[in-house]
Amino acid sequence: MSLWCHIFTLTLVGAARAWFERLPDGQITSWEDLAKKFTQQFSQQRRHISDPTDILNVVRKDNETLEDFITRFNQEGLNIGGVSEELLRAAFRQNVKCDDLIRNLTGRDGMPQRWDDVMTAAKRYA
Repeated sequence: MSLWCHIFTLTLVGAARAWFERLPDGQITSWEDLAKKFTQQFSQQRRHISDPTDILNVVRKDNETLEDFITRFNQEGLNIGGVSEELLRAAFRQNVKCDDLIRNLTGRDGMPQRWDDVMTAAKRYA
């Protein structure tokens, strides 16, 4: 390992130090290699990998209008990706915090099976 690698590692603290100490021996072979791996680990540009169940955490805020929540919920669903229509419907129903909308959506036949139909009805209601 080059001198730059040794000097750089002396400056590491916190999460960076823990990350470096967990690297297997021999994994870093050059300054360029260390810089690349360090940047990959700690870059703010690194894309967060979402789990489809993260949609369950998208909850309507107390001061948020119904229309704003519908827009934000759809955007979050797209950002998360891979969320099934069943999970979208369940999360929306649970987190919209509007009993009148839910009664309107479910009616006698239950909530629509297609997500597009749920959104059409919700937007019409809003």
